[in-house]
Amino acid sequence: MRQRLIALMLPLLAFACSSSSKDDVASNAGSGGAGATSSGGASGSTSTGGTGGSGAVGGNISLGGAGGGSGGKNGCSKTDFLFVVDSSVSMGQEQTALTAAFPKFISSITNATNIKQFHILVTDTDAETRCTASACAGTPHSTCNNYACNHVYKGCDATRGAGVIQPTGQGSSNTICPIANGLRWMDETQPNLSDTFSCVATLGLAGHPSERPIESMVAAVSPTLEGPGGCNEGFLRDDAILVVTFISDDPNKEDQGTPKEWYDAMVTAKGGNAESIVMLGLIPDGAAATPAKQLHWHQFIELFGKRGIKGDVEAADYAPFFDNAIAIIDETCDNFVPPS
Repeated sequence: MRQRLIALMLPLLAFACSSSSKDDVASNAGSGGAGATSSGGASGSTSTGGTGGSGAVGGNISLGGAGGGSGGKNGCSKTDFLFVVDSSVSMGQEQTALTAAFPKFISSITNATNIKQFHILVTDTDAETRCTASACAGTPHSTCNNYACNHVYKGCDATRGAGVIQPTGQGSSNTICPIANGLRWMDETQPNLSDTFSCVATLGLAGHPSERPIESMVAAVSPTLEGPGGCNEGFLRDDAILVVTFISDDPNKEDQGTPKEWYDAMVTAKGGNAESIVMLGLIPDGAAATPAKQLHWHQFIELFGKRGIKGDVEAADYAPFFDNAIAIIDETCDNFVPPS
């Protein structure tokens, strides 16, 4: 009888031993750089070029690896990354800091979490560059080089919130960036991912001086741009969490609306699931002489509770800020319940 009982239990023991669970990985910030603060409140040419090919990321990024686990009923393996980057005349250092921090950030995400599939979209903070045809016909701004003045801005290139594929003007890439899928966003199969991200995120300094990062953010995930035929069609997925990073050094309130209205719009874009959004803001640190001018961004981020993280836009190194965000992104992904 005992031998028979042991024989019956062996398959159950084998099954139990084969199960595994995932330990959350929290990244500790290094010293200096853009320290992160988690909020404690309530919860012409529009051709993309392209290099062809898929399945290889290339560049200096290592994807996959031993990190991650089984996920279980909850959890996710997909994340949509939206970067909203100020493209005005004072943003050269900040764009450089972002592109320098990106390779380590995305590599850490894929090695320390379950996230292996991602979409990445970069947009700027205006609908209209300084370098319009009328401006270039007269005495253009100093940031309007020949490349910018010879470009025809129309369609998605002149739409607030649309993914950028061809930065123009002083300090920008001044080229059509090689996004392999022919869309306005990249995915994990993008060859030379870090180089391509650098291409689209080096937006330059010729952006309109009325920076509206939150309006661009809301527009980027709106039905108008996300729907069939929209500039960003296919970027936002129901079964992925959304990680937004917005970067601006302008403390003035140019965005229309209120923090609560912006928050509600972002939650609506994610089907009413606020807990599927991580909001990262690299903004003025609040210690300026006129902090009231920047309260709108702080209040907006704080509405996301611990999933809202603030950092200093003027930091020379953004890597510590993104390191601190990884644990929150991982936790958000672990707790995510995709819609049935």
